[in-house]
Amino acid sequence: MKIALIDDEPAELARLSEIIKKQWQVTCGISCTVDTFCNSKDFLFSWKAGEYGVIVLDIYLDNITGIEIARKIRETDINTQLVFCTTSNEFASESYEVDAQYYILKPFSEKNITDMISRLNFDKNNNPHSLILPDGQEILLRNIIFTEYFNHIVTIHNKKGKDTKTRITHGRLEELLCCHPYFCCCSKGIIANFYEVKNHDKDIFLMSDGSHIPISRRKSKDVQNSYIKFCFEQMRKEIYL
Repeated sequence: MKIALIDDEPAELARLSEIIKKQWQVTCGISCTVDTFCNSKDFLFSWKAGEYGVIVLDIYLDNITGIEIARKIRETDINTQLVFCTTSNEFASESYEVDAQYYILKPFSEKNITDMISRLNFDKNNNPHSLILPDGQEILLRNIIFTEYFNHIVTIHNKKGKDTKTRITHGRLEELLCCHPYFCCCSKGIIANFYEVKNHDKDIFLMSDGSHIPISRRKSKDVQNSYIKFCFEQMRKEIYL
């Protein structure tokens, strides 16, 4: 997991980086990579969509607010998790506009950071939101529309960027993806991302890119039940937000 921290107070930035690295290891059982930026220009110059799993932004920066940076991020990256860190809750309402996952008030403590990490993990079902393929390619799970297997090659159809091709068995890919409740193997050689289903009937999913994904008759009941459960959970989250 790669994390970016943006704060124009070097001491606060160093302390936050140290605590996140420590608490990420304790909470998640894995290490993380943290990049720090003391000003918005350096971050925006080097940042690329999909590069970071989590971005923590101070609200009050040099000549731009963290909210403005978040808006720029959301123009091309809808998957990264955004966290705001500041001394005031003045911009709390704006944080919802950019789909921020958490809001830390300074001065922060190890408990604040642990609570943040636990919240992020909860939102992502305690699973990483990216996947390293056997050939070393990293893919964002929420960027996947569906995957299809043919002749020992899997093609991963993405929302943004080119499709990804890799040599992997379908069984192994199913193990890697279908542990997440929003992925489902709906027919032979095809795994669909429920987030990208725009319409469906008993034997087909219409995906966000216009593709029609068949639902196996043999799997139809299980696939439909999984999709209904997914939709119910999404509705429940919206009600309790």
